[in-house]
Amino acid sequence: MNWRITDPAHLLSAMRIALRLGGEYLAGRIDPNGPILRDRCVSYMHKASWGMYAAGVDHDVIARMLDWAGEEALRENGDFYFPEEGPEYKDSQRIYRPLTFGKVAAWIDHPLIRQQRVLDRILQYQHEPSGGCFHYIGDDPANIEEQPIIGALNTTFFGHLMIALDMRDRARAVGDWVRRWVDANREPMEAGQLFTQVTPDGNLVTDVGPGEKISKTVNTKDPKQEFWQEGTAMAYLALLYDVMRSEWGEAGQQARPYLDAALALLEFETRMPLDTFLWPSKCKVGWGAGELLRVLVKYAPEDEETIERAYRVAERVAVFTFMDNQLADGGWSFMHYPLSEQIPEMTFSYKPLKNTVRVPPQRIDGSNTIFLPPEEITGEFLGELKAIEQGVAARLKANG
Repeated sequence: MNWRITDPAHLLSAMRIALRLGGEYLAGRIDPNGPILRDRCVSYMHKASWGMYAAGVDHDVIARMLDWAGEEALRENGDFYFPEEGPEYKDSQRIYRPLTFGKVAAWIDHPLIRQQRVLDRILQYQHEPSGGCFHYIGDDPANIEEQPIIGALNTTFFGHLMIALDMRDRARAVGDWVRRWVDANREPMEAGQLFTQVTPDGNLVTDVGPGEKISKTVNTKDPKQEFWQEGTAMAYLALLYDVMRSEWGEAGQQARPYLDAALALLEFETRMPLDTFLWPSKCKVGWGAGELLRVLVKYAPEDEETIERAYRVAERVAVFTFMDNQLADGGWSFMHYPLSEQIPEMTFSYKPLKNTVRVPPQRIDGSNTIFLPPEEITGEFLGELKAIEQGVAARLKANG
């Protein structure tokens, strides 16, 4: 039975409008009309560069942002941040932000990402015994401060940069880390739960204390969670599978374990209730489903059932998480990103009603959240929406 909620051609057309409007919004937020290239915070530009690239903004505009990052935010040790940024940006997202704009720099052949100081420092974040990537390793390149846990977010974003730079051994090591993480979660996923943190020696963190559920697990029931955990892994595994076969010349049998791991995450995701698609953190699920849709159409066109399942997930993120929440100016709302499921900010809704969102428009003092500006949210949503657009376009082309 066809459980689609839209006509694919209609969906494709609408996504392209959303991408264009979002790109125009971001371009209009560059200094002097907005905080990009004005405020001393890397968070205003790191995902904006991704979103602008996805929306087709002129590469010269994107290059200006990368120039700014190199001139203003690059520190002597090769990291990117401003000393006055809060620790939730400067430390917790230390490597995440340059991994995001770094892949864009590689795509447009901007020299920033190939500076030896920058690249050497980025490579230090990969935990070579496991292939995972730490979020923070201190400030001294001569003294790596390994962290007690490794997660899928920084690991997969590291892998995307390695693919963009054609650093194959490191990219494959990331894929092996993600595949092992999925394999370790297969039994918990059957029971409706995914554990998201891993120790450097490869053990799942299963001790979940009060207030820690949102950062350590994803389940198939709660409507507000870190759904991006599974989404970012699906996206990377699908892309790695494609690159191994189409660019590295490897046989499908060698690459198949990575695709199988992505499909296990898709199976977990298909058990989610519809209201989970209303939470902004569903965003990377769209990325993962979009990449899977594109890859399945390319390599397994006969597997109509799995293709349709990937389409349905991608379609729901595109409609409910992205386009239904896009504001009239082309952007998306800011977010008070929760660090505990036991805080009052969990009650916030980011679903616009009559083009308004009833959420405080600035950081809440004393809040156990991270304030994510609309430029960051918009940039990410556009990057991920583009993956869905490409997957749907591939499906329509294959179907004639």
